[in-house]
Amino acid sequence: MKRTQALIDMIVFPGGYTKAFTMSYDDGTVHDRRFVELLNRYRIKGTFNLNSGIFGLQRKGVGPNTDLDISVIQEEEVRTLYEGHEIAGHGSVHASPTDVGTPAFMFETIEDKEKLEEVTGKMVRGYAYPFGAFNEDVKKILKLAGYHYARVVDTTGKFDIPQDFLEWRGTAHHNDPKLMELAEEFCRNDFFGFRKKLFYVWGHSYEFEGDGTWDKIEAFLKFMDEHREGIWFASNIEIVDYVNAYRSLEYSADGNMIYNPTAIPVTFARYRKNYTVQPGETLYL
Repeated sequence: MKRTQALIDMIVFPGGYTKAFTMSYDDGTVHDRRFVELLNRYRIKGTFNLNSGIFGLQRKGVGPNTDLDISVIQEEEVRTLYEGHEIAGHGSVHASPTDVGTPAFMFETIEDKEKLEEVTGKMVRGYAYPFGAFNEDVKKILKLAGYHYARVVDTTGKFDIPQDFLEWRGTAHHNDPKLMELAEEFCRNDFFGFRKKLFYVWGHSYEFEGDGTWDKIEAFLKFMDEHREGIWFASNIEIVDYVNAYRSLEYSADGNMIYNPTAIPVTFARYRKNYTVQPGETLYL
């Protein structure tokens, strides 16, 4: 049969949702205890980027917050504290990936991954660049080490799905003065074209204590929970796995046979109708 219009397939998130939301927090300080409690209260998943070489380290803040306690959580509380959330790497001792030299960074990365996997009993497949520092050599090392994504510190102010997950730029830091404005824009059910919305917020939980903004982050989380209809709340790695599965779909020459070679069910929209391809299935349209 001759086609009369172009085939334009679009990703649809699990559950048939058009929007996805995720959060990412660094350094594993004692303030994660209060923050995780808030995430659990408002049914939101987080990704926590930990430095396995400094568990239990007692320390104070720097700059204007010299009295702020930014001590690191104890190793033995990791499994229970972050249950239901993702643990990702952040370098063993938070060394700058571009300053320590390639051999040292390789050791810093692998040692951290091995220790976090031992502590959690789960594979660690995500990463956040310490100080946001990276280059092409750093990305190659991460990929060889088995990492599937890495978050930078730059933000976009947009809801785009990244093309390169090893340079994942979030939508906003939680201190962004436009955070609630972005949340309202994200949650609106207006027409936004062919692209699906991905809202990514990151930061450090000790900033809530140092800046006195616990009430603001709770108001934000409460807002997201109250507007959760149509939103997939996911960890970083869940989003990466799903998007990569969608990008792995194989098509026949005419586009009417779609094969899913992955282990994840994938949903896509064609001509405003949703289709789901099961793992190992070939879908005939």
